[in-house]
Amino acid sequence: MFWPVSLLISVVLMGVVYLWSTRTFPALGRRRRTVAIVLGALVVGQLMTRWMVVLWHVGNPVHTAVIVVVMTLGMAAVPIGVMHVLGWLAVRAARRFRPVAPRPEGAMTRRQVVEAAGGVAMIGATGATLGWGAVWGRHEFERVELPVRIAALPRALDGYVIAQVSDLHGGTYVGERELDEGLSLVRAAKPDLLVVTGDMVDFDPAYAPLVARKLADLAPRDGIYACLGNHDYYAGWDRVIASLRAAGIRTLVNEGTVIRPRDGGGFALLGVDDRWAGRYGRPGPRLDEAIAMVPDPLPRILLSHQPVTVDRWPGKVGLQLSGHTHGGQINPGFRPAELFMTYVAGLYRVGGTVLYVNRGFGTVGPPSRVGAPPEVTRIVLVAA
Repeated sequence: MFWPVSLLISVVLMGVVYLWSTRTFPALGRRRRTVAIVLGALVVGQLMTRWMVVLWHVGNPVHTAVIVVVMTLGMAAVPIGVMHVLGWLAVRAARRFRPVAPRPEGAMTRRQVVEAAGGVAMIGATGATLGWGAVWGRHEFERVELPVRIAALPRALDGYVIAQVSDLHGGTYVGERELDEGLSLVRAAKPDLLVVTGDMVDFDPAYAPLVARKLADLAPRDGIYACLGNHDYYAGWDRVIASLRAAGIRTLVNEGTVIRPRDGGGFALLGVDDRWAGRYGRPGPRLDEAIAMVPDPLPRILLSHQPVTVDRWPGKVGLQLSGHTHGGQINPGFRPAELFMTYVAGLYRVGGTVLYVNRGFGTVGPPSRVGAPPEVTRIVLVAA
């Protein structure tokens, strides 16, 4: 549902840009077909180049360039549309009181000059915002402290620390520099356990060994566990798992294990498959299979890449850790992602389950973050 809606929104926004540009600039008004073809090519191009990257792992810079242009125009389209409508209403009101003076052919009216200047300024401001997010925003890692009460957690584990990272998207835009920036916060958090909630790589599995090595270097006392995300499937889930396993990192795919069994019985750590795994002939998320692998009375903590899966099993686990959303990634004063998603970032309570959605490390589309800084979560378990 996300992609059809996203495509429809892109078409509408490009339509606004088309109307503004062809009615404001006389030169573009004489080339309406060319303008329509260019804007249409951008809408189609964002989908075509994405699938080139997903299917063949090529063309990521081209895809990024197309997405940046589409997002720049799209984000500017809303205020441009409002300005265009207000200008039209103002002209209609003015015509009731005085006739419109003739102007030389090809010359711009005062309204067109104002709209042209305003529109160009808005597009420039949008581009500058995305540029800030690319140069600075995606490097402003934050560590979030999250105490969570867990029913039936053994007293011996009160204060147990889990570090969560998500959506590392190792690839063209997340290399050694970005991984080192974010993972330094994990090291400073001094976790007992590190969990990775999916999307270890972006599209290319060649980056999986680098990500696995950087994670393994942290060496928390109780190890590192991961679940798969949709991008791990785009890249090649088997190669991602093989790289993690070679580094001593266990991937939980509809599996469960017991952490610290000697401390009052410990707790169950569960991991499910990605929600979209069925498209690749894989089983998809099956929580009951994971639960069956651990003793029944233990408190349960679940790794599930896509947060919406919590609606399938509310109350079956005490805590679900997810990612996928990037916290909206581009939030120009509000979260557009909330138009499509129920759970975008932070803490939620769903039918007895505490859900936490991590904003992740990486990016999708434009390599930019605005109003959604990359995150490391330091979770402190509290015995209820």
